[in-house]
Amino acid sequence: MGVHVPTYPQFRDMIGQFLDIIKDEKNCYEPYVLREENAKILELEIIDEVAKQYKKETDKTLEVRICIAGPTDLYLQTFGATAFVDAYHILAQDIGKFIKQAFKTAKNFKIKVIALDEISLELTDKIEFSDAAIISALTTASTYALQQEADIEIHLYSPLKYKLICETPINVIGFEYAGNPSYLDLLDRKVLEDSNIYVGIGISRTDIFSFISIINEKYGVNAWKQKKYMQKIITELETPDVIKKRLETAFSIFWDCIKYANSDCGLAFWPDQDIAFKLLENTAKGINQFNAERKD
Repeated sequence: MGVHVPTYPQFRDMIGQFLDIIKDEKNCYEPYVLREENAKILELEIIDEVAKQYKKETDKTLEVRICIAGPTDLYLQTFGATAFVDAYHILAQDIGKFIKQAFKTAKNFKIKVIALDEISLELTDKIEFSDAAIISALTTASTYALQQEADIEIHLYSPLKYKLICETPINVIGFEYAGNPSYLDLLDRKVLEDSNIYVGIGISRTDIFSFISIINEKYGVNAWKQKKYMQKIITELETPDVIKKRLETAFSIFWDCIKYANSDCGLAFWPDQDIAFKLLENTAKGINQFNAERKD
């Protein structure tokens, strides 16, 4: 496929796979205070076996991106809008325990990136925590990963609050650029450089419902039923060249502040895994073409 740092396969609800463990009292010392040995991401144990075989066949160590629900997302799902700072901090500590256990599990692969999924930070106005409380929670959650010399990324829908993130140890801000090109206007490259912050940008669109509407209108079909027309998404709309041009545009603004490029989030809603796979393949091809041309 050409993907350099794959994210581990997620087949469970992002919030539930962590919150179910935290809410189970047998896993905790006291309510929500997780025992470190119980803070496990089960998928990583399977990946370790795959990575062991990969290393045997290629003599290379597999690098992996680990995506974890952030403390804000977990808090809102658990307690709603009411601000209990102590509980928020406990959940941040729990996230730190999941991260620590992930590194212990990674015997045959290397964790390159820990990504905290914090969509709630910008998609809701219900957050009543102060900026200082958010900074403290994100710092608590991310410290161990940085001690292991991994990148710590925060995955936001948009970079609206990026200056707040610049006050935390987080060193990569990820956001959905492909579907929202205007998001590039929200960031100041000098602020990023002064804060030693990189960006991880989505350069391929994943808004499947928009794609289907375009195809239906163009060809007079119902692509949900006539699934062969879904192929048009990756043969006509999201081609490697289209994706490469997005990366070129972003690079012309942010230069080497771009550390990671990937698809926007949302592939879980795609009805066909083969087409989703080919979108990732096109994304990798677009990035590789960009890198090759830049090297030349």
